Parts: sequence; structure tokens; C-alpha cells
Amino acid sequence: MNIREATFQWMEARGIRYLFGNPGSTELPFLVELPDRVRYVLALQESIAVAMADGYAQASGRAALVNLHVAPGLGNAMGLLYTALKNRSPLIVTCGQQDTRHLFHEPLLTADLVGMARPVTKYSYEVVQPADVPDALEQAYHLAMTPPRGPVFISIPMNFWDAPAEPPHLRELHPPGMPHGLERVIDALTTAQKPALVLGAGVGGVNAVSEAVALAEKLGCAVYHAPINARLAFPTDHPLYEGMLLPAVPRLLQTLSQYDFVLVIGAPLFLLYPYFPGALLPPGVRAMLITDDPLEASRAPAEAAFVGDLKAALGWLAAQVPARAYTPPSRAVEEARRRSEATRARSQMGTFYVLYTLARYLPRNAVVVDEAVSASLCLREYVRIPASGDYYTSGSGGLGWAMPAAVGIKMAQPERPVVCVIGDGSVMYSVQTLWSAVQENASVLFLVLNNRAYNILKSFAKAFYPGTELRLQGMDMPHLDLVALAQGMGASAERIETPDALEEALPRALQANRPTLLDVCIDPTVPNLF
Repeated sequence: MNIREATFQWMEARGIRYLFGNPGSTELPFLVELPDRVRYVLALQESIAVAMADGYAQASGRAALVNLHVAPGLGNAMGLLYTALKNRSPLIVTCGQQDTRHLFHEPLLTADLVGMARPVTKYSYEVVQPADVPDALEQAYHLAMTPPRGPVFISIPMNFWDAPAEPPHLRELHPPGMPHGLERVIDALTTAQKPALVLGAGVGGVNAVSEAVALAEKLGCAVYHAPINARLAFPTDHPLYEGMLLPAVPRLLQTLSQYDFVLVIGAPLFLLYPYFPGALLPPGVRAMLITDDPLEASRAPAEAAFVGDLKAALGWLAAQVPARAYTPPSRAVEEARRRSEATRARSQMGTFYVLYTLARYLPRNAVVVDEAVSASLCLREYVRIPASGDYYTSGSGGLGWAMPAAVGIKMAQPERPVVCVIGDGSVMYSVQTLWSAVQENASVLFLVLNNRAYNILKSFAKAFYPGTELRLQGMDMPHLDLVALAQGMGASAERIETPDALEEALPRALQANRPTLLDVCIDPTVPNLF
């Protein structure tokens, strides 16, 4: 047995069915005998491979394997490795290093791969002898899957694959259990006059949404998503759901000032942007944090932080906290407002109207992948996601993630409709994803909100440099033919310019059995930032 064969055995034992990548010469010694049971998911650029693997890992709950090509390939992938780190996606990222027999002379493509990867991964390592490759992969698997999850990088020299090997040895690793001391949380929730829950992506990441619902319903309290929340942590159509906290301190304080105790679970306290001076909590408001990340716990401005298994903690709290009597708030007024705003925006193809229309046709078990950027707040408000659905967005704020992530999500959950709502600027960061979607028969609907500009930057300018938003250079992107680009890669595509065309195309596109892009021309008016 050689190292390559031992690695294939390890992949089978760990249930790894896909290898995401874009191949190069230093990876060929590994790929030459790739077994038929493993599908190589070809991306046309390395960042696409990383984001497809990210989406697959999040939606499947399993570690995903990515293969990159030395320094240029790793360099191409680094932006979306950073996103995978912020998303806490369990990726095992291997990269071919040059042959060690001439590494001293710095041959073509050579670089300090470990140093390059270290800032954007949970752990970065280069194998120094062939026999260590299977153990290094097994270690990477456990590091990636142990909370807080994240991408792990391994550099493997190309001349190691034919060396002799022992069969791979799998290890059991048991992550930390329920946090200690949660009786303090019970006491705080019980004595508070008006508590609130703030739930982060960590809740969705451990499939603890049902436990979060049970806790909220026992308390009858308001529930918010944490700022810039990358995963669904609570059904957004639930009567107790109050929306996502905005990441700007003045708006955050305004919202939280109506409560006397805030329990944050599975999120930092708090992720903010842009900078505003001031404390992160209103005067007199107590806060506690439950997280699986010791680093988050150590810097949180909370009176107490608890580190451990989020699902176990939520389940225990829901079982132990005394029930409060409450009357579920009515959402009829809010629904009437949304319907009115959508109706007024119809004639101009406004964002309110387009997203309200999407919400009308969206199946209840759909997955929504969001990189709408300037329309993301509107998307979260108008497209309500029930417990049977799901929602993903980038935890890093970078562009180019959503299209490939949506393909990976569809590969992990092929039975569910997947809709990627994305801005026209974002599309051009990863448009070659459409080719991979066609090859994998991933029937994702890519709904492009095309305002012909980077409107989120215009919104920032409008907020902080009033009057400059319409004369800034480098903000506009006219004349992009997204339909031709999509069709050139084999996807179905059409341009939507009228309300009638949208209402006819959306239900048809949601039923399509192939990748489909709808280029929806929306009102380019610059929205307010918050």
C-alpha cells in the first residue's frame, strides 16, 4: 500500500464522496488513481471550489475535502477560505507542494504555503515525511469538525504519494459537553422582567433551531438574530421573531434598551460594522453569552460567558426554565405594511416588490442563499423562512461566495429547492460557478437583483458623505449581459424587466430541473444604509 491508496481508504472510512478542486501538476500524483466512488467536482477557479465545499459542508454537516494547486491556487482561494473561517465551515484543504528533493532551490510555484494559509484557516501544517500523511488528514478532520469548526490546511509535497504506507488509523474524539453553571442563566431569565434572546449562526450550525424555539416559547420573549448572522437560528415567520439586530451601535442600543436581560447564544457579543463610539449594551441591561468558542467568551462584554455544546445547553435551558404566560404578538400590521410597500414599488420594479413576489412563490422547504448586499435587510424582512426552510449568507462580508455555496448546498440536499438571491456585482465575482452547476446538474435558481451598480457602497456614501453617492467613480456597471454569460455556460437564463414577466417567470424557474438565472432589472435608487 502507498500513501495515495491509504488516503483513498481514509476518505472512504470518513464518508468523503466529493473532492472539490481545480487541478494542477503538483496534484496529479494524488489524482491519477482517484477511485470512481469519489466524484471530483471541478471548479474553473479555486475560490469557487472552496465556496462549493463550504456550502456542502454547512448543509450536510460533514467535513468537505478541497484540493488546491500550490501558491497560485491557494492565493486564488484565500478570500473564500477567509469566508469559510468566518462561516465556521469544516473544510479539509489539501494543497500540493513542490517536490522536496529540490525545494531548497525554490523551483517554480514554490512558496511558504503554511504561512500563506495560516491567517485564513483554523490550523495550517505541512507534512514533513510521507508516513505522516494519513495521520495529518485524520488530525485535520477532527480539528475541522471540533467546535468552533473551521477550515484546516495541509500542504503535501508531490513526491510523497508513491511512498509506502500503513493502513489509516481512525480515532474517536468527543467534543466538550454542556457548559457548567447554566443555573445562573436560569436565574437571570426567571428574575428578568423583560428578557430577550439573541441567536447566532452557531445555533443553526448544530441543528438546534427546535431547541431555540422551545426555549423562546417557554419564556414568551422576543428573539433576534445576531448582527450579520450567517445561518438561520430561528424561524423568521415565528410570532416571537423580531428581526436581525443591526450591526451599528446606535441602532443596536436603541433596540436592546427595551429589555433588562439579553441572552446571546451562538454568536459574538456583538459583530459590528461600521465603527461608532459607545458601549455595546445599554445602561442597566444585563447580558450573558453561551458559545462554543473560547475566544468569543474571553472577550465578550457580558457578566458571564459559558463555553460548551450549544444544542445541549439550549435543550437543557428549555427543559428547566419556568414557563411564562404570554400572548403571541400579531404580525398582521407588519404584513399589511409589507404588502403596501410592495404594491407601491411594483411599477418601478422596486426591491420590495421583487422580494415580496419571491416570498409568494417560494416553497416552504426552500433554502435561501443571500448575497443581495444592498437588499439583504429587505430580503430578511420580506422573505420569511419557516422552521422547515433554511437561510445562509456569508459570515465575512466578502463577495463571490453565494453562487458556489448554493451549488454545494444543492449537492448536499438535492431534494430541496435552492434559491440564490444575489446582486449583479456579486455575480461577477463567481459567474463561472454556472458552468460547475451545469456539470453537477445542480438545479439552483440564481435570482439576480440587477441595479447596474455597487449600490451598497453608494448607500455607505449616502450615510457618511451625503451628496457624493451619485458622483463616485468606480460604482457603476452598465452593459453586463448576464443572460449571455449564463447561456454560454449551459444554464437557462432570461432577462426580466416588467412585473408581469417576473410573476410569469418565477414559478416556472422554481420548478426547473436545471440551473437557471433570472436577471431582474430593479429600480437603481440608492437605499438608506440602515
